[in-house]
Amino acid sequence: MKVLLVEDDPSSRLYLESLLEINNISVRVAENGIDGLNVFDEYLPDIVITDIQMPLMDGIELLETIKQKKPETVVIITTAFGSERYAIQALRLGASNYLKKPVTGNDLIPILRKYNKILFDKPQKFDECGKITNRTFRLEFQARMDNIPQIVDKLMSETGYLFTDRIRFDMEMGLVELITNAIEHGCYEITYSEKRKALESNTLEMIYAEKLNSLQYQNLKIIVEYTYETDFSTWTIIDNGKGFEYKNLPDPTNDENLEQLSGRGIFITGFLFDERTYSGRGNVVTVKKYHKAQPETVSE
Repeated sequence: MKVLLVEDDPSSRLYLESLLEINNISVRVAENGIDGLNVFDEYLPDIVITDIQMPLMDGIELLETIKQKKPETVVIITTAFGSERYAIQALRLGASNYLKKPVTGNDLIPILRKYNKILFDKPQKFDECGKITNRTFRLEFQARMDNIPQIVDKLMSETGYLFTDRIRFDMEMGLVELITNAIEHGCYEITYSEKRKALESNTLEMIYAEKLNSLQYQNLKIIVEYTYETDFSTWTIIDNGKGFEYKNLPDPTNDENLEQLSGRGIFITGFLFDERTYSGRGNVVTVKKYHKAQPETVSE
């Protein structure tokens, strides 16, 4: 995994560069958007971490240019207090995530590890983690976190050439978030506060292992149904756990929630698909993506 860090503040840049190097992540740095773009063209990173407010070229301009050059690049925006509206604009333009400054290792490193799995953990043999139960298309697999990259890769392979590379990558990211949520909160019954504490103490993997060793959780399944229609595709994700209170998810656009990662992945999926609906107790979520971009509705 290659990371490009674009940050105009010297102390923040040095801290984040050191943090990445300590975690054995290959990183190059730039102090503004123009320099960042030059490094991007030469380095071709997998992930870009960029501040929004910078001289010469800001993070929004850099994001737009990168997405034109290499749509599948993961871009993480860092925002200072008062620039929240730019973070939302960045998500609409294709950013994969945003972090509130000051950025900590507990926030950044788990996100990078997750994206690393999406980018590089491709399946060797699909049959090792799931099976197709019918051709129309219903996929069932054990509720294990390490199954997710292979499952999403299989799901996206069913769409063929319906979508551009950028849209395919966005949907891949969205499906990872939704299936992760179904396993963590639906099947494993991990609360958002519990997950946050586990991230801070670096014990989340231990919690996953404990769940898999418990008879209560080890036989739980996730079902994903994919449907192709002429104009759109839909994916329905079903877990057979107790579900979760999706109506009470924190709104990441509120100032008091901007520093919290809990619930943000679900929020971001709203930018990655054209429609998203929950039913039941949160056990069932359906997302839709049109095969061609739909015209924006003009309000009178």
